[in-house]
Amino acid sequence: MKKNRIGFVVLVGLALPLAAFAQNAGKEFTVTGTVQHAKPGSKAYLETNEKVSKRLDSTQIDANGSFALKGNEINGGSFYKLNLANEQFASLLVEGGENLAVTADLNDKNKLRIKGSVNMEYYPKIVAIDAMMQKKSKEWQKQAAEAAQKNDLKKGEAIDREVMATNKQVIDTIKAMIPQMGTSSVAMIALKYLDPKEHFPLYESLAEQMQKAKLTGKQAQAFINFVTMAKSEMAAQATQVAVVEGALAPDVTLEDAKGQVISLSSLRGKYVLIDFWASWCKPCREENPNVVRMYNKYKEKGFEVFSISLDDNKNAWLKAIENDGMIWTNVLGKKNGSSAVAQQYSIQVIPTTFLLDKDGKIIARNLRGPALEQKLESILDK
Repeated sequence: MKKNRIGFVVLVGLALPLAAFAQNAGKEFTVTGTVQHAKPGSKAYLETNEKVSKRLDSTQIDANGSFALKGNEINGGSFYKLNLANEQFASLLVEGGENLAVTADLNDKNKLRIKGSVNMEYYPKIVAIDAMMQKKSKEWQKQAAEAAQKNDLKKGEAIDREVMATNKQVIDTIKAMIPQMGTSSVAMIALKYLDPKEHFPLYESLAEQMQKAKLTGKQAQAFINFVTMAKSEMAAQATQVAVVEGALAPDVTLEDAKGQVISLSSLRGKYVLIDFWASWCKPCREENPNVVRMYNKYKEKGFEVFSISLDDNKNAWLKAIENDGMIWTNVLGKKNGSSAVAQQYSIQVIPTTFLLDKDGKIIARNLRGPALEQKLESILDK
């Protein structure tokens, strides 16, 4: 961690929800199993994986705890819900043709096991990793907020190191599992945790395997199309200038809070702080009062702020702008769940800042707190 900067990794993933697609035919699959401690008359249900589930099949759990369910998968990869006596629930990732075997104990949900496919072997492992990371992320945010409040730089640096080490461990774990997943649907889900730009060979390899296997499911085709488009975009981006000190900052054109289109280049002639942030980012919000103070102090001397939000929720973004007194140029850098400008500037963590000179060249990165004030003093208090 440098200066007063405490940030978090921005997990840039490939959104590949296994949604419903209408097709004319499908493949039958079965779900059979045994349930311990089921009450007499209890039933097992196969349901859609929706907020309001629809029951597709049901059966009574017999005296031995056995049950059998059938379904028909038409999409080449979808999620279903297994409902055991309305007491235990499990997600099923199904491509069609599987014979899934379930063992469960209604007195102990930790004993639930589902076997019979590559998807159900690895999907629970991905879910466990995701749950672990969400828990740790909350802990890091709390610790970082406390460290920032106390201006404890050593603690902030320790948090940053732990974040990066844990992310590397997760990435290495997922990378090791992916070859074992073959062309299964869970491979696409696992890949969403890996930045396509950094790990594109894995994306490309899976797409090639799918093409060789002649997979025609909607999910497989969507993935192959994504990789094809990403390859073209990456080839185009390869010709761009790196976003480093001394380079001209890439121009961007985005909508502000009023829906007006504003270009970064329109601020030429001023010293501009590009600030990547989000309303949900605590370190970003905690730095905002300092930026407000710098803006009020130096706006008459040619200082401007160009805040690029990575919010998904526009209302939360607008509310944060108002609450934090961000009276400078604010633009929304995310649309439909993705951010081209974040990719253009190779944003991995937020907050991230770039200070530009009057010609639009990058003269410093990630100046926050006293470091930002010192730099502006050296430039504008001459």
